[in-house]
Amino acid sequence: MFGLLPRDENPVDLFEQQSGLIVSGARVTAAALLFFLVVAGGVATAIDVGALVAPLQAASERGSFGSVGGRAYEEGKRGGAAATPYTAVSVLLLPRSPAFESELEAIKAGSRESLDAYVEAEPKVSAARLAFEQALIGSGAGQLILGEASAADGAFRFQRVPEGAWTLLAWRETPHAKKPVAMKRSEAQRYKSRPQIFGHTAVVFWSMPVTVKAGEEVTVRLHDRNEWLTGIREDRRVPDENQPTVPQTQQGAAPR
Repeated sequence: MFGLLPRDENPVDLFEQQSGLIVSGARVTAAALLFFLVVAGGVATAIDVGALVAPLQAASERGSFGSVGGRAYEEGKRGGAAATPYTAVSVLLLPRSPAFESELEAIKAGSRESLDAYVEAEPKVSAARLAFEQALIGSGAGQLILGEASAADGAFRFQRVPEGAWTLLAWRETPHAKKPVAMKRSEAQRYKSRPQIFGHTAVVFWSMPVTVKAGEEVTVRLHDRNEWLTGIREDRRVPDENQPTVPQTQQGAAPR
């Protein structure tokens, strides 16, 4: 399943390490039935996880299952052209939470405010998702985090999904490598501890509500015309000290 934590990791510590976001004045315990989503403005929204998952757990106990299937693809550019499948799209089904969905929408709205906000959007979405997953795991509902990846033909399918309300969150990553700006040797030494950008990963998200009914299959389509949010994740790190640098030119001498 996507997004689950290694068994030997502390979920709260990992959240703080990966997101860099901390709920003001409090350390959140993943075992609590109430958890806090860190929202874009720094305000915390409490969600009663126990009440949220109870209907889905009850459906599972009584054997009320449906399924969710779909495809991820880019639509044909010309009339009648075949669609191009998206492979390796990460697809999650999470119990539907109005507070979680509102948080995602707040991040999306804030991403339009500035370039910095746009760059911060993808990490914030990932942090909010991770916090939600941790709360589900901590309350004993980790089995309700359902994950799949699209196949070579773009298809994905969830079987035995408990009847009820879900949120489908999916994303596709496309890396874009870039050589950092070359510096003279003197500059490289002076700024050797300064992080540089080695490229970025474009991340396209899809988000939509899904209602599952027992004995029925819900069909979902993820394509380039119903993307929910596009963000980037920068590859920002300190350069290797042994990376090539631009050799200095002697003063007054013309380069050969």
